[in-house]
Amino acid sequence: MTLARIIAIAVLAHLVFVSVRLTGSLYALSNKASTFTVGVLMALFALVPMLIAVRAGRWLDEVGPRRPAVLGIGLILAGVVLPAAFPYPVADIAPLLVAAALVGTGQTLAMMSVQQVVGERTDPERRAAAFSWLALGGSVSSFAGPVASGLLIDSIGHRATFVVLVLLAAGALAWVWAQRPLLTHAGDRAAPPVPLHPLQLLRHRELRHVLIATAVISMSWDLQTFMVPVHGTRVGLSASEIGLVLGAFAAATFVVRLAMPWLSRRFTEWQVLIFTLFAACTAFALFPLFGGVVTLAVVAFVLGLGLGAAQPNVMSLLHSRSPPGRVGEALGMRTTILSGSHVVLPLVFGAAGSVLGAAAAFWTMALIVGGAGAAAVRWQRAAP
Repeated sequence: MTLARIIAIAVLAHLVFVSVRLTGSLYALSNKASTFTVGVLMALFALVPMLIAVRAGRWLDEVGPRRPAVLGIGLILAGVVLPAAFPYPVADIAPLLVAAALVGTGQTLAMMSVQQVVGERTDPERRAAAFSWLALGGSVSSFAGPVASGLLIDSIGHRATFVVLVLLAAGALAWVWAQRPLLTHAGDRAAPPVPLHPLQLLRHRELRHVLIATAVISMSWDLQTFMVPVHGTRVGLSASEIGLVLGAFAAATFVVRLAMPWLSRRFTEWQVLIFTLFAACTAFALFPLFGGVVTLAVVAFVLGLGLGAAQPNVMSLLHSRSPPGRVGEALGMRTTILSGSHVVLPLVFGAAGSVLGAAAAFWTMALIVGGAGAAAVRWQRAAP
């Protein structure tokens, strides 16, 4: 029951986050924003986290997750207020850009806090199962957010959808405030050792491999969130249909994470990650070949089966391979690497999509993920 209450914080924060990303991108596209502009918008969700994640991780190690979690949800609420308060015809894209930075930063703080609590409150042998439940919560929010947002956009419009998200974010803030006794603070924790330079963490070979693999996986996750609305808009899908395609991806992540306790007894973490990378490679190669909502949903489901299997294993490896007392720093380093790729990826593929089309972005990512899968095969053989 305690674990469920903690996971609920992550679910509420992530629900708002994914809804803002879809609603914001479709809001901009509906007002004739270019693919590159939408790429800038998506990049801002990760820009500030890229810059502060390691320092935030050290702060998390020092004070515990309570204050970072409350601050994170507060930033999410502040972010969603802006596009709800300032209409696009008056303020242009500026409120969306500021909202992206605030919501992305808040989501990072909230998720790092929850991940630390889940890792510390579970026994090492049950850690993968606990992170599977956390990942299942993420699947629920990943499904509900795009589907509900798409339906709301088609029925009440983009700005009114942001008003709904304001109410949801306010409820999330009330929930995390009510659950703060479950979040440990500095008085409950031993003083952390002197922080390492971030590059020193990368000297740990297995930790480095985990960070590289999870960076590529998160790039894949981010690309589908960014390019599926662009591709869907270009082939004439409605907001509801685009939401259903993204919902099919989220449904697949839920299915595979529900099966993860069974899978983890039969496959090693690296075997799961190899499957993840090659499944993503296949799905990205297929996306540009289809334009119907059903076929795109099937491809998205395949992608979700692959990417959804990764997170519990990655987080378990991250906690077990991190130096003692530096889990927060390792989480921060992971977030910095992921956010850096999230900043670069939308800009690069947004520009490429404007010039070469969405197909070039999907196929380039397929090559990147396929190469990472081949590297992961070697890493598995070298792992103890």
